[in-house]
Amino acid sequence: MLRDAGTFSFAAIPESLSAARSCVRGVLQGINRPDKEMDINIVVGEILQNIIRYGFEGGNPSGQFEMQFFCDSNEMKIIVTDNAPPSNPDSWNNEHRSPEEGGHGLNLVHAIAESVHFEMLENGNKASLHFVFDS
Repeated sequence: MLRDAGTFSFAAIPESLSAARSCVRGVLQGINRPDKEMDINIVVGEILQNIIRYGFEGGNPSGQFEMQFFCDSNEMKIIVTDNAPPSNPDSWNNEHRSPEEGGHGLNLVHAIAESVHFEMLENGNKASLHFVFDS
């Protein structure tokens, strides 16, 4: 069973990204899995950048996002919630965007995480990220 490894809240501004990455690093060190930091911070970074860039139009100090960690030495689940206007990333269309324009980060998220689920909430959004670690 996964244990609760903490909940961390941040203002929805670009300056919060570094602190959020540090939380990921700390949780991974706490379960002796620092080897997974790069992959998980890529995924979390993409999710958080989308929240700030699109959900909060580049940042809003009164906006919030929260990360909840559940883990053991074999797997990790991260729940990211925000209070941005509800949005469904599955409906976004990036077919006609060049890589320079962005919009391709969710492909990375899906390639790295074991599973990803997005949910629109009444007052925000939720992303559930699941990672399984090799022995």
